[in-house]
Amino acid sequence: MLKRKTRVEFEVSPATFETLALGAIAGLRSMAAPALLSRAVRRGNLKAPNLPALGSPKVSTTLTMLMIGEMIGDKTPFVPSRTSAPALLGRLLSGALVGATLFASEGRNRNSGAILGALCAATAAYGGERLRAAAAQNLQLSDLILAGLEDRVVLSVGKSVLQRGS
Repeated sequence: MLKRKTRVEFEVSPATFETLALGAIAGLRSMAAPALLSRAVRRGNLKAPNLPALGSPKVSTTLTMLMIGEMIGDKTPFVPSRTSAPALLGRLLSGALVGATLFASEGRNRNSGAILGALCAATAAYGGERLRAAAAQNLQLSDLILAGLEDRVVLSVGKSVLQRGS
């Protein structure tokens, strides 16, 4: 019996690129991606049909405070590696959340967005950890400086990627 070849298509849209970027941000700072997404929903730049609570001022403020706390905590020696099991799981869930929300905002399959967001988060978590370690060793920069630069990248990319309709 001959099997029919099936054709798999992948639609590339603004949500695809936003998911790639925010998924990567989730891999670097797990709370930054949902906080930035929540701000975009609150400002009206984005609709969140699957999670309308993201637009709530209280939710947005809480997520922003968690993001700031994570950025501060990242600079201490007490925080485990971003690729340790609990930290990585949080990053995967964060990437999945933003991916599902962004895909739903365009009426696309939330599961596809969640998978793409989680994969980007995992890739960025491992890649970011290795890049930061290599930069510390090769450029002789302190980890504190590199963490600050990483925060700047997260905030700059996150802000620019969610400017839908502006």
